[in-house]
Amino acid sequence: MNHLPRLIADYLCLWRDIIRFPRQVLLNRSHSIASLLGIAGFCVVDLLIARPLTTTATFVALAVFAPSALVSVAGSLAHALWDRGLIWADIACEWCGDDPDDDGPDDGLGPDDPDDPHGLIREITDYLSEQRTLTVTR
Repeated sequence: MNHLPRLIADYLCLWRDIIRFPRQVLLNRSHSIASLLGIAGFCVVDLLIARPLTTTATFVALAVFAPSALVSVAGSLAHALWDRGLIWADIACEWCGDDPDDDGPDDGLGPDDPDDPHGLIREITDYLSEQRTLTVTR
């Protein structure tokens, strides 16, 4: 699947992984609404334009996106039950659960102290002060 476009590869992986890891796929798909938006977009265009071509395109979009949209809707229902603690307490949602490497709030995101000898601003200032400008006279 390395040579397939990303959208097609993701679609094929969804159906491969739903058989292998159904609970995890349902929890993760509850956060993906792209297929529902695709169906809604085609339906809106068909309602506004109402031509045979747009109706055909809407039917094709339903055939392509509907299975994925159904998995997303089922995942949303499963996620709501999981969030209340009614099902699957042994797994965590990859989207809204805590990251295993997350050890709390990031304290190092503030601006650098100008007096800090190891800060990014100090490194940039030192680099710029060391640069020499060569001028050529003609």
